[in-house]
Amino acid sequence: MHSEFPETEPRRCLDMRPGGSAARRQFAITSDARSTLQTPARNHPPAGRACGFKPAERKGAGHSPPGRVERSEERVCPGAPTGSEITEVNVAIHRSTSPRCARPSCQEGDFEIPRPLCGKVERSEGRVPVAWLLLLILLAATPNASAAPPESAPPTIEQIRTARDQSNFQSAAEMLCELAEQSDADLSVDFVLLARAAKGQLDAKQIDNLYLQAVHSLARRKPDPDLVAQRLLIRTSAANHFAATHQDDQVAKVLVPALDELAEATPPPANTLQPLIKLAMRAAWSALNQQRPGDAEALYGRIVDYTARTGASDAVGSDRALAMLGLGWATAMQPDRMPAAAKRLQQFIDAYPSHADAANAAAMRIQCLLKADDTEAVELAIADLLQRWPSSRSADQIVLKTLASDPPDQTSPLWDSLLHWVVRQGQPQQWSADLISQALLFAGPALPPPRFDVLLKRLAAEDKTGQRIAVLLHDSAERGSSGFAEQIAATLISGDLVESTRMARESACRWAGRTGRWSMLALAAESTGLNTADERRSVHVDRLFAEALTQTDRGAKAAEWWAHVVDHHGATDFATLLRCAESAVAHADVAEAARRLQRVRTALGDEASKSSGVQVALVDLLAGDLSVRQVDLTGARSLYERVVRSPDATPALRGRAQWMIGETHLMQRQFAKAIDDYRKVEGLDPEGPFVAASLVQAGKSFEQLGLTREAGDCYSALLGRFADSSYATEARRRMAVLPGAARSASGGSKNDSPAVDSPDDAASYHSPSLRR
Repeated sequence: MHSEFPETEPRRCLDMRPGGSAARRQFAITSDARSTLQTPARNHPPAGRACGFKPAERKGAGHSPPGRVERSEERVCPGAPTGSEITEVNVAIHRSTSPRCARPSCQEGDFEIPRPLCGKVERSEGRVPVAWLLLLILLAATPNASAAPPESAPPTIEQIRTARDQSNFQSAAEMLCELAEQSDADLSVDFVLLARAAKGQLDAKQIDNLYLQAVHSLARRKPDPDLVAQRLLIRTSAANHFAATHQDDQVAKVLVPALDELAEATPPPANTLQPLIKLAMRAAWSALNQQRPGDAEALYGRIVDYTARTGASDAVGSDRALAMLGLGWATAMQPDRMPAAAKRLQQFIDAYPSHADAANAAAMRIQCLLKADDTEAVELAIADLLQRWPSSRSADQIVLKTLASDPPDQTSPLWDSLLHWVVRQGQPQQWSADLISQALLFAGPALPPPRFDVLLKRLAAEDKTGQRIAVLLHDSAERGSSGFAEQIAATLISGDLVESTRMARESACRWAGRTGRWSMLALAAESTGLNTADERRSVHVDRLFAEALTQTDRGAKAAEWWAHVVDHHGATDFATLLRCAESAVAHADVAEAARRLQRVRTALGDEASKSSGVQVALVDLLAGDLSVRQVDLTGARSLYERVVRSPDATPALRGRAQWMIGETHLMQRQFAKAIDDYRKVEGLDPEGPFVAASLVQAGKSFEQLGLTREAGDCYSALLGRFADSSYATEARRRMAVLPGAARSASGGSKNDSPAVDSPDDAASYHSPSLRR
């Protein structure tokens, strides 16, 4: 008995030969059935998105071949069948429902019916719609159909390569990333080839991602010893790309695993290994310059370990020395790794003692030991550096830092090494000015004369501001080498050192004046031609020469120098003009003195009309001295009294003015008035220099009045209070010639004998007005 609905078997009516169209028709039927039933798509991200690619429409998407899928932002949809495929499917369905093909049941020989030629079908007389619906239901409900659902079928590598060869790079990249997500196969080669082919066609981030995917693809599989060379080439290609795009951090991330693989594999050929080593060296150097010592240490360390283990000298060559040095340097850049850095640098020094950077490595090792607070090791390392590389720049830097920060004393074991280097071994022609200053300060008198001359010439020639000379002189005196400081200053002040700069000579002169070494300056002034042109003699140097002559009682010569400073150098400051006028009043003719004094009053300006201020008091004091020279003693007293009454005058000025008032009375032989004026000096300036002068002059006045006892009292008081003053000698001499001096000194009776004039009375007494 036959069934009402005959079995539908497409195989009976379609071409099932190998290469025939049955498989394509069956896939088309399945896709059509699923589309008709609207089966929901599997929920997963669009293809390629996990790899960093934005889904894009492929070229010719409307004509995708069977087995390909279209991608959209919403879901995965099967490819649309072509028109011919739809026709074939309809013909197959019609044939299966024809009465000619209907049978009561499946019998033997059903599958042996002769097949029609490919593309030809037998047509039936009628249609059975119920059978068509049953077919669709069966096809939709049948699990694991002969063709896998398009959503779960990844693209094949052939499809990816075809898309790449056709320059459809976006589609190829998406499919390759999708395949990498669903497969454990090593796709690194295809990622690299696609990245190279798509350069300039995809954006930079996509190219970067393809190279990263290539590296990740290698990392997912255990290294195969037979593929070491291929894997190195892939990593080298990726690292070269990141190096070319200045992504140095990615270069290190790519190369470190590659070097780790080398440690566990048979060494590849040298021509394969050399590019990797060179690239790793460049990446490590870039990491050092970019303050990434961790990456540099990782790369350098693996290169050093690899060469130490395999001895791959052909591939590494001279890079081994640089790698060892770089490893020590990268470690030293990490503050918590100082002991390890010192050890690695020592290993480099021991392995390559004649390397051009061996001295630099030794200096860096010293810095590491300093930071590690290993004092004993520091001293030994410095001594070793100075002995093995005495002429190196590193030795210069270490000595400079040691002498400037913590110079050793003579009990230190480092003292002899440093002194020997400064005195004998070092190369002064390459020393910096700072190092020369420290060497002169450290070695001092121990320097041989030729070496002292060389160092001082270099320092004086390079000191453009005079600051180094000033510091050297000050520090030498502070450390107890005053004689050495005077030797340096005298050499510069004399002008014999023609290499000296103007400021270096001026700095030495200022130091001598500041420390009261006037005789040194005065000697230089007397040996220097006043009108001799010398660019190294500044106005300040000539002013100090003039002041030195004044301080050493060379008044006449001082007046000439002061006039030269004002007239030749054009000095207009009040202090210089006042000093010039003071010298002129004491030693020049009256007309010249009056002209100099008038110039001071002009410079004083409005303050002179106000008759106030210390400057006005100084000018009045000089005017009084000039009046004395002009024998206008009454006018002189008026000027001196104005100074005494001035509220702005200092005690020293008032004491001197009061003393000069007494002098004018003494000159007029008004001895009683002179004594009264001399007694007022101590009240105005108790500790001033004119108290002793007033005592000796008061004693002279008493002598003139015949009061030898009172005169002796004045001299005794002077000797008791000012025994070291310049007036003490005269007081002793005058006491010795006083009549009845012995009795006066022992409390004897008063001597009424008339006084005898002394050749040293007031009229011939030298005024100390120029002393300060």
